[in-house]
Amino acid sequence: MDLQLNDKTALITGSTGGIGLAIARKLAVEGAKVIITGRTQAKLDQAVESIRIAGGAHVKGVVADAATTEDAATLLPATPFVDILVNNLGIYEIKNFIDITDEDWRRYFEVNVLSGARLARAWFSQYRRRLQLRQCWRRLARWASHRSAAAAATSCRSAQQR
Repeated sequence: MDLQLNDKTALITGSTGGIGLAIARKLAVEGAKVIITGRTQAKLDQAVESIRIAGGAHVKGVVADAATTEDAATLLPATPFVDILVNNLGIYEIKNFIDITDEDWRRYFEVNVLSGARLARAWFSQYRRRLQLRQCWRRLARWASHRSAAAAATSCRSAQQR
């Protein structure tokens, strides 16, 4: 399938494993210039290599935890123009609802909601500048976990957040 992604740049968060890595791999194989993020250099290097082995020619890794304000800010200079933003970052824990503390809720919100909002704001700011230059091809994706469709009885928070 040709998704016509040649010369498009994609940033995928939460992309050193699982769904994020699979998305990055597919976009790279389809011709996109892919930027993946990871919290450790070792996992990032493994992910970059696996994308290259799969046939992705243009892939780069940036060590950053997109869930934090500071590291999200480091992504902006590394990704001055992004055509495709995939916010794949998210966390969950299996806990009884009554055992989830206020601090847990804050952390879930910070990672699962604010991390995506931060990058989306920056992305839309870039989009506005490119719109003035008539370079308007853009895509934004926000992934939710599989638990959003079928939350466990002991883990209600995931479905509630989405």
